[in-house]
Amino acid sequence: MSFDEALLDDEDALLRRDGQGLLWALATAGAQVRRAIESAEEFGLDRLRGELPRALLIATDAPPSVTVRVVTRLSCEQAPALAWHGVQLPRWAGPADALLIGAVDGRHPRLVALAEQGARRGLAMAVVAPQDSQVAAAAGRAPVHHLATDLNVRAFRWAVLTPLLQALDALGVHAVPPALLHEVADALDQTAEVCRPGSDLFTNPAKALAAEFADTQPLIAGAGALAGVAARAIADSLQLCAGVPAVAVSLPDGMARAGAVLRGAGPSPIGTGDDFFRDRTDDVVRERGRLLVVGDDGTADDPELGPRSGAQIQLDEVAARRAAAALHALAAELGLRSSSVDVPQGAPLARFAAAAAFGDFTAGYLALGLGLDPGAATPGELPH
Repeated sequence: MSFDEALLDDEDALLRRDGQGLLWALATAGAQVRRAIESAEEFGLDRLRGELPRALLIATDAPPSVTVRVVTRLSCEQAPALAWHGVQLPRWAGPADALLIGAVDGRHPRLVALAEQGARRGLAMAVVAPQDSQVAAAAGRAPVHHLATDLNVRAFRWAVLTPLLQALDALGVHAVPPALLHEVADALDQTAEVCRPGSDLFTNPAKALAAEFADTQPLIAGAGALAGVAARAIADSLQLCAGVPAVAVSLPDGMARAGAVLRGAGPSPIGTGDDFFRDRTDDVVRERGRLLVVGDDGTADDPELGPRSGAQIQLDEVAARRAAAALHALAAELGLRSSSVDVPQGAPLARFAAAAAFGDFTAGYLALGLGLDPGAATPGELPH
């Protein structure tokens, strides 16, 4: 499938080909966050304030669920958090525990059953679902944040995630005050402005990276806790929107796998030896790798990256950045291109938001350049 690079500089053609309006929908992410902030009182989260839950269960109907990964990552320091995919709550779950449900569709029978069980067993519960949906009704007296019904299937992340983060704050599991959410909204707006369809390929980093990903093997590496989640989010978007088999790793633990991917994505034909007179029509050429690193900008002990213990900085941030530097060096040694996601300084959650949004725009432009509609649902996705 050939890539139409000229299309990326034609705003009208881009919007015509974007049949589901994904690029426009992605630009509303900041507005989704602000809507959740403005409707916080209607959510009724005061009912969740009390003792810290013994454990936290999170269930959604949005595959792949970056929402679940963010919530579990933020929760793990205060309470064990589990992504729950079963149709029944675990036997041990009861009034000492909490359940968070994000239902984009609102009709998923598994989430309906979990909400009914959570209400019956007395778990502290918060639900995000469309108004008058089956999941919302099953929540009983638990706080319910009502989703808009016109959300794009690929652009509803912050409409679901923001209320769940507000619930984390109310439960005392992780502090997510309104000021932090406003910072997230500003980061999303800034990314949408930089990556807007009307800017040309040379000034729009998402368009430029999409053109590079068109004929390479994308490797997305996250250097740090939420950076690893952002790397996975970017790879998910590239796979869902453009059908590109991107690989995501978290550093430093994923260093060996990332190095193997880079070494295995070189341009050399397989099994050719030194036979100059071989028939080159039989050569198998592998795609060259393209490394993108999230979270290795700045310094590990920058106070703007949020309060962390010395051990966390040393074991997580420093080690991850060293691994990222080694990957950049390996890519250069192999003659492969590499770069880092340029996100604004600030709280880790805001930086995550900017990086993940950049990946969404990149995936959208890559799909459009390949002649695909990036917002079209694929088999297994939620119907809208």
